[in-house]
Amino acid sequence: MKANRKFIEEQDAISAVIGVILMVAITVAIAAVTFVYFTGLMGSPETEKENASVAVKNENAKIKLTLVSGGKNLPSTGYAFSNSIIIRLNGTELTEGALAVGNDGWDVGESLYIGNAVPALDDNSNDVNQLGPGDYSITVTIIETVIYDDIVKVI
Repeated sequence: MKANRKFIEEQDAISAVIGVILMVAITVAIAAVTFVYFTGLMGSPETEKENASVAVKNENAKIKLTLVSGGKNLPSTGYAFSNSIIIRLNGTELTEGALAVGNDGWDVGESLYIGNAVPALDDNSNDVNQLGPGDYSITVTIIETVIYDDIVKVI
């Protein structure tokens, strides 16, 4: 009992109050750090990327682009050139020109040809001239998602 008596003295102690305040402060700090950590990890949901696929190949010194499959945002009329598709050749955006692809858009199974003519993009291989030999950078973007970005060698 003597060991316990030294703690029972007639002194005004404020350590219990400070202890409670410290415990509340530590709990609030841990809660704030946890909140910031988990909200940073979760972030805001991104829009789902378009998962279409394009086959690109050299055909008779022209580059042939074929829409192999459409993504979940594929309209029934195909991807519209006015607001859904951007095709670049060596960094230069190609315009749709006089395309007659379904008269609406680019649909699954349809092909486009890139050649050396103005416009350089057409749905008929005979309407574009052959490209000169060399490496051509092709980028196909559909609904703000890069579907294809690579070099095509024309011989």
